[in-house]
Amino acid sequence: MLFGELGPLLRPLSRRLAAAGWCAAAVGLVCGLAIAVGAGVRLSPSMETVQQIGLIATGAAAVFLGLAAACQPSGDREVDNPESGFQASAADQVRSFLLAAVVMLLGVVGFATAGWMSPGGPSPQSVAFSQIFLLGASSCGLTFLLLNKVLHIGKR
Repeated sequence: MLFGELGPLLRPLSRRLAAAGWCAAAVGLVCGLAIAVGAGVRLSPSMETVQQIGLIATGAAAVFLGLAAACQPSGDREVDNPESGFQASAADQVRSFLLAAVVMLLGVVGFATAGWMSPGGPSPQSVAFSQIFLLGASSCGLTFLLLNKVLHIGKR
C-alpha cells in the first residue's frame, strides 16, 4: 500500500534509482548471507569473490538510494487521497524506516564489537553479518530520506 500510493509522487528518475538501489541491496544481502551461513573459519577464493561482490553491491545500493533521495525534490503538494487517515498512516510507515535503520546500526555495532573482541580477530561470519546490518541500515535510512521528502513528515 505504501509504495503503491507514494510511487506516483516520486520523480521517474528517483523511482529508477531507488529500484536499482533496492536490487543492489538484495544482491548484497544474498552474498552476505552466503558468507555468513556457508563460510567456515577461512574463506576460499570463490567465497572471497562472493564477499567482494556483496561489498560492492552494498556500496552501490547506498549510492543509488542516496542519489534517488538527492534528486527527489521536496513535494509542495499534499497527497491526494480521499482517505483522511492516509497521510498519518503513511507517515507512520515511513518513520518505521528510520527506526529500522537505527536498530540495524545497533546490530552493526554488536557484530563488529563481537568480532574485534574474539581472540582470533573478526571472523568472516562477523564481517558478513556486519555488512548485512550495515546494508540494511543504509537502505532503510536512505529510503526514509526519499519518502520523507514526498510526505512532508517534518512539516506536520
